[in-house]
Amino acid sequence: MRKYEQISELTEQRDWKNPVSKAPREKARPGLITDLKYRFHGRYLASWGALMLALLVIALVVPVALRPDGLKVATALAGVLALASLGQMLVVMLGAIDLSLPAIITCSAGVVVHYGKPGADLLAVVVGALAIAVVISLFNWLFISVIRLNAIIVTLATFGIVTGGVVLWTGTSFSLTGLAPTDLQNFTHWSVLSLNACFIVALVVAVLIALLLSKTRGGRQVAAIGSNRRAAQFHGINVRRVEFFTFGGVGLLYGLAGVLVAGIVVTPDTSVGTPYQLATITAVAVAGAAFSGGPSSAASVLCACLFLQLLDQALSIHGFDAGPRVVAQGVALVLAVSAITLGRFALSGLRWGNRGIHGTGGPKQQQQGVESKTTTRPFNMKETI
Repeated sequence: MRKYEQISELTEQRDWKNPVSKAPREKARPGLITDLKYRFHGRYLASWGALMLALLVIALVVPVALRPDGLKVATALAGVLALASLGQMLVVMLGAIDLSLPAIITCSAGVVVHYGKPGADLLAVVVGALAIAVVISLFNWLFISVIRLNAIIVTLATFGIVTGGVVLWTGTSFSLTGLAPTDLQNFTHWSVLSLNACFIVALVVAVLIALLLSKTRGGRQVAAIGSNRRAAQFHGINVRRVEFFTFGGVGLLYGLAGVLVAGIVVTPDTSVGTPYQLATITAVAVAGAAFSGGPSSAASVLCACLFLQLLDQALSIHGFDAGPRVVAQGVALVLAVSAITLGRFALSGLRWGNRGIHGTGGPKQQQQGVESKTTTRPFNMKETI
């Protein structure tokens, strides 16, 4: 018993002489770094890093792309891409993927151009185009959520049906003149501080979506369903209702993108939505979304769209054709996904390293860490007893 008392007395003396030895336990408490780590997940930072790197390279190689006129064009197209990508992001959060996106964008643009003739009520025409886009997206919801068919097969079938229907309805050109309404053209070409109106609309929509996903119960349920649909059902979440409103919002975003792209292009045709099929998937992947479902970041999606559009415009100014620009998007996708994967491994190693430094591995490891700093020779319990 005397030897046990000597051990406790000696430990208390060391703690009194070295009060710093208790510091590691205080450092283990969560602070600002931990809070930022959960608010800004590492996989969401790839798009921000890619945008910063692209701005630096473009400023050095193709500075004309960053001039006011170049920024107006880039932000206009980036705004349309962002609206479509935000819709794709919501579908991906549910653990699915939407291949009908180009057809819905084309249909919305066709309705606006076909019925938006001089003298027509443009607001009513736009509302009708958005309503048709929502109905098509809810058609996908019916077969994906209710009948439980494969999302890729359903949306691919929707793409074929809608695209063929638009061609039979309007032909290659959406109207006799093929021109979008003048008021819509004026709005989509308006800008402030070199930022196009389409990008401002996309920015406002991204903020609203971010608030809905993070601050409302229904928004958080979208990520919960994508993470584990069966577990969400067991927790009392009405999965079909949440997916119904999600697909309705997705159709609204696609329809808005189609209306705006019609005004930007001025004379759209049936191929106006085709580039957005690959571009939206690339943007969502660069933004760090998990295609197996779960949370995502609207801000990162907006940043990824701006990065992709600036990259495409810089390559176009530099004289590259459409083929090399698509290849560049694929390379950017591979590099971004690789950076996200490497970042996860790095953060995992750093997290385990911090546990070892701060002594969060349990009472025994904490005691060994304190003793290694305060003694020249560790205790041997067998020798002491």
